[in-house]
Amino acid sequence: MVSTFPREKLLCFHEYFLGCFYNFAALKELFMLKESIHNNIPVYRFTGLGSYSHLVHFISGREGGVSCGGQSSLNIGFIEEDEEENVLKNRQLLLSEVGVDLSILTTGEQKHTTHIEVVLEDSVGCGGEERETRLPETDALITALPEVCLMVLAADCVPVLLYDTEKHVIAAIHAGWRGTVGRIVSRVVARMEKEFGCNPKDIRAGIGPSIGKCCFEVGEEVIGIVRKELSYWEDLVEPGKNPGKYYFDLWEANRRELIEAGLCSGYIEVARVCTVCNRDRFFSYRGDQGDTGRFGAGIMMKKKC
Repeated sequence: MVSTFPREKLLCFHEYFLGCFYNFAALKELFMLKESIHNNIPVYRFTGLGSYSHLVHFISGREGGVSCGGQSSLNIGFIEEDEEENVLKNRQLLLSEVGVDLSILTTGEQKHTTHIEVVLEDSVGCGGEERETRLPETDALITALPEVCLMVLAADCVPVLLYDTEKHVIAAIHAGWRGTVGRIVSRVVARMEKEFGCNPKDIRAGIGPSIGKCCFEVGEEVIGIVRKELSYWEDLVEPGKNPGKYYFDLWEANRRELIEAGLCSGYIEVARVCTVCNRDRFFSYRGDQGDTGRFGAGIMMKKKC
């Protein structure tokens, strides 16, 4: 008699080995691959998510665009400091490099909420070409539709991309400290389960470039909320350089939230790239003292033939 092993346990059995591979990859700086294509535009991709041929995903940098000043040069956020025509040109430059049409780019307003929108046919393209059409007060997007690109913007906040390899559902999440403490990533996983029957063990995740613990020094007004809302807060917080200040680890907070939501740790990639330390490559609100642009993290499923 041939014995069978539950699929879920098999996934977690492989988790250890995948975790070892990913840790080795991080040491070798293989988590993020930089490609300078025709227009000298750097595009960063996760190793794991990049292994699926029918999946398009990207994280943009700050080089190769047309914007000036603090938004120089590939700002893709509709912000007051930049001209809309510059933003549209930058988006077109970026999307042409990753093979995505601007008409299917879909974004939210991003107000540091935990509000999630499931993108259906009638909301495809919202926020792609016009600031006014962004999905209101939305910081996370989910869809099961192919040929729809979900994108979140960041400049220190944590961009997170998710992909369910079985149900073929994707998500893009903007997690600032408020969203992180509000458990936005685990809320997205729960919504994927509810709306599409996703199994968290089938979900792959990428936690993108964002402010690292090395540079995210905050006061008691933030840490007080962290202590109240996150039971494992002691693993995330260290005394800061200045009196009454603390360093808060957003990367680990979001990774732990995903694990608590049921994802296998070996399927969670963490870029471990601090945007403040690398503000020559990424926009950083704190590093640039507020005069900055936005980079994007996007994900899309190709239509299967």
